[in-house]
Amino acid sequence: MIPAAELDGARDATATVRALVDGTPDLTAPSLLPGWSRAHVVAHIACNARGLERMLQGVLDGVPGEMYPGGAEGRARDIERLAQDPAGAVDELHRGAEDLENAWNRTTDWEALVQPLRGGPVPASALAYMRWREVAVHTVDLGAGYLPADWPQAFLDRFLVELRARPDLPPLDGVRGPDAAMAAWLSGRSNGEGLTGQLPDLPQWI
Repeated sequence: MIPAAELDGARDATATVRALVDGTPDLTAPSLLPGWSRAHVVAHIACNARGLERMLQGVLDGVPGEMYPGGAEGRARDIERLAQDPAGAVDELHRGAEDLENAWNRTTDWEALVQPLRGGPVPASALAYMRWREVAVHTVDLGAGYLPADWPQAFLDRFLVELRARPDLPPLDGVRGPDAAMAAWLSGRSNGEGLTGQLPDLPQWI
């Protein structure tokens, strides 16, 4: 089945980050991720699009496609290389998004299994939410004015289910607050601003 809602969410999130990046003059400034500039975040989102495109192309070809040649180390090298050329990273953000869109449109077997960088095989349909989450979260990480409060409710509904299902999560009894504040805290994007109750220490969310 075509993951229509997730694809719509991924497309909207991608349009948002592309517009935000185009309107952000200094991509060499620090992002909200330690040790990364805004250009690193742009490069990461661009590389993610390429990784998903490779897996979808593998479905089309009938040959499993490797998300990132060289695994995590290969991905890190590509991000670092792109980040050194902010203008090139922006170009790749746009090209990668357009090529991924073409891959979405050509995909017909959404049940075919693909192998992401982490975890076990998943159906190709799962890649739509993976892209939505990746772009939505890292748009906040740019530190360019987009906040967790800007996450659409449809995304928060899905994201919170995922975050709360983590097996390493401590009990959250008594912790209350708006969905965006809860998702920001559980994903390590805030210190718990907007929440009430005794906030436990959280394991790192990838």
